[in-house]
Amino acid sequence: MGDEMLRFFPFMVLAVGAYGLTVAVSGVALTTEVAAFHLPSATRFSLTVSELLLALSTIVLFFEIMNATSAKSSSILNHGLSMLVFIACFIGFLLVPGFGTGTFLIITLMALVDVVAGYSISILTARRDMTFGGQE
Repeated sequence: MGDEMLRFFPFMVLAVGAYGLTVAVSGVALTTEVAAFHLPSATRFSLTVSELLLALSTIVLFFEIMNATSAKSSSILNHGLSMLVFIACFIGFLLVPGFGTGTFLIITLMALVDVVAGYSISILTARRDMTFGGQE
């Protein structure tokens, strides 16, 4: 049952939650430096909270798209929940103080990509399954 629940869980909630906890709840500035070191090229590399959140969100988006390749009936529920995550992100971006940033806009766009990719992959998979018998 736990594995089945993971199939319809919208992983982008983790990225949105990480943003909310980091920025809105704890009040950490997006420009806060998390790590810094010198590269062999003598360039100083620094990683900010914003960049870390975007990197985390990109990784979460990868897993969400991999989850969308499942042809299970639970994928329909996942697509619906992913749409709700996108709508919540969009409303949060427009109305919630602290969420109207470029970083959260990119996370919102990732949620939109998740929705579009999920539906697109499901449609392509269904089309392939229908034409497998050589009807097309």
